[in-house]
Amino acid sequence: MTSQKFDILYRKNYPVLYRLAFMILRDDEECRDLVNEVFADLLDGGRCDEIDNIDGYLFRTVRNRALSVISGRSVQERFCRLYPIEQELITSYDHNYDKKLFLIMQFLDSHLTPVARSVIRLIFEHGKSYKETAELEGISVPMVNKYVVKTLRMLREEFKKES
Repeated sequence: MTSQKFDILYRKNYPVLYRLAFMILRDDEECRDLVNEVFADLLDGGRCDEIDNIDGYLFRTVRNRALSVISGRSVQERFCRLYPIEQELITSYDHNYDKKLFLIMQFLDSHLTPVARSVIRLIFEHGKSYKETAELEGISVPMVNKYVVKTLRMLREEFKKES
């Protein structure tokens, strides 16, 4: 294979092969090294002209080598790579959210009629439309709207005091 053909092959396939390796390894440098090694081995081996489907060969080789890299990692290494992601999820969680939600639910349970409470739950918990809620509760759509507006007004007034 001429250097010009190899250059075209490299430019055409490198981005796709890099993305494939990155989906498996999730490490920028490791992916670049792996893909470049595959191309270097292909060039050094001098077998480019013998391979019928060069694109398929490259994809299989990158995938297999990436999987080999993963299987070679110890459990501890895998954990260390995933641990920062897990820590980020834990530290970004707002624990006050649960308290606020509990207070809101408690307020709604103590201040709403059973029908109003059911309407609010159908809309906000179950994602029902006003029309669906009206049909389920046997009331009109304007009545559903009235319950929602009244409840939101009550919540604003109650929780504005606490802010």
